Amino acid sequence: MPIAAARSEAPPALAVRGLGKRFPGVTALDQVSFEVRPGEVHALVGQNGAGKSTLINIVSGMLGADAGEIDIAGRPVTIADTRAAIAAGIATVYQELSLLPNLTVAQNIALGREPRRRGLLDVGAMRGRAAAVLDRMGLSIPAETRVGLLSLAERQLIDIAKALSSDPSLLILDEPTAPLGRTDCDRLFAAVRRLRDGGIAILYVSHRFAEVLHLCDRVTVLRNGRTVVTAPLAGWTEARLTEAMIGRRTEAFVRTPAAAPGPERLAAKQLRWRERVRGVDLALHAGEIVALTGLLGAGQNEIARLLGADLVPGDGTILLDGVARTFDHPAEAVEAGICLLTDDRKREGLLPHLSLNDNIALPSLAPPLTTAGFVNAVRERVATKTAAHRFGVVARSLQAPILTLSGGNQQKALLARWDMAQAEVFVLIEPTRGVDVGARAEIYRRLDALARQGKAILVVSSDLPEVLALADRILVVDHGRIAAETRPAAIDEDRLNLLVQGAA
Repeated sequence: MPIAAARSEAPPALAVRGLGKRFPGVTALDQVSFEVRPGEVHALVGQNGAGKSTLINIVSGMLGADAGEIDIAGRPVTIADTRAAIAAGIATVYQELSLLPNLTVAQNIALGREPRRRGLLDVGAMRGRAAAVLDRMGLSIPAETRVGLLSLAERQLIDIAKALSSDPSLLILDEPTAPLGRTDCDRLFAAVRRLRDGGIAILYVSHRFAEVLHLCDRVTVLRNGRTVVTAPLAGWTEARLTEAMIGRRTEAFVRTPAAAPGPERLAAKQLRWRERVRGVDLALHAGEIVALTGLLGAGQNEIARLLGADLVPGDGTILLDGVARTFDHPAEAVEAGICLLTDDRKREGLLPHLSLNDNIALPSLAPPLTTAGFVNAVRERVATKTAAHRFGVVARSLQAPILTLSGGNQQKALLARWDMAQAEVFVLIEPTRGVDVGARAEIYRRLDALARQGKAILVVSSDLPEVLALADRILVVDHGRIAAETRPAAIDEDRLNLLVQGAA
């Protein structure tokens, strides 16, 4: 019997039927049902807050369901915890990597399941097991390599290899390409296809619709905790996926570049930091959005952190409105009107245990919101409500804990924070990472509006369509230097990718 036919007759690798989960005041999942077949890449798509993470956590044993059942290979299972999930043949790779950088590839892959012989660690067996799983993925990374020496893309692949070492029948990948550039994505896609062709069922969660259409065989769309559709992806478009996800048609974001940017607001002259930033010159003008892009580790993130005073330059000059400035702490940059939003909003942006109101208001706690050192609660609420509304932040109340908001609303709240604090220069690193397509378009519109108000905006992004959609100017970073400058009107995505790769 042909392999494809055998797979089509096999029971689903995963079947969820009538899955339900409630949290206080929220129905996260409501009668969710779908199947994932052996040897397919099945996309799970939905807006932030649609229920994807809850579903993944239930299937992987992190949460218990309130209703419904889960079948693995045609048999009902009870997944009480993560060990039960692994025993049932389920492996999950989350967006946050689970590797220990000081251990080797082999040690990470074997972690928690180290082979032993006569009570001692069997190093040879451990390396052999790692070599076998790396070969299964088509990777040539030596098992003795320390993980901390690997690129981010290689670490992502090693995390998948670690999951595969339990020999799962179902592999769940949660936003696996979120931190990766285009070339590294292609490498990961090749590994995923190899696993699919080997018969593994893969549940693939992603906000990037282009890769969903490129890689996945079928899709299940969740909306407000319910299954909207499960269907083959042949013939689907990004517009159709978007409409299924949010329940209405949306117009693609098209930005008209600034006709004539204003005066120079922020500039760098021969900026240096260790070996990562090597003599960078750039200028950012009022009313302009400038994008920095490049391969992972090329130095674009460090440039942004230097401009936002999160790093202190080893040499060079930063100028604000033509005046050389030295910032020893991010608070000094904030006071000067420069804000920095990093790519890790949960650890470096949000105050996780405080409310939406407190997260927006914090840097603005000065007159007129305070009198004699005391906060005027009425003025504060009016100001934060206005800021949240301006940026389209959706929450049940201003007092809702910030962590109860979706990723897109958290990011919009951070933008509202700095707009309310009257920042004049916005430095943003991967501003739409982990944000669904609907919230992404809203963030684009707000950044465009800020630029038209005269704000100067620097965006670091590895998402080339985002770069082309947003920027007035594009600066390509390579090995710590500005290697090229172009404009969206003068280049397309393929040619920009060649520039990023250093092949143009």
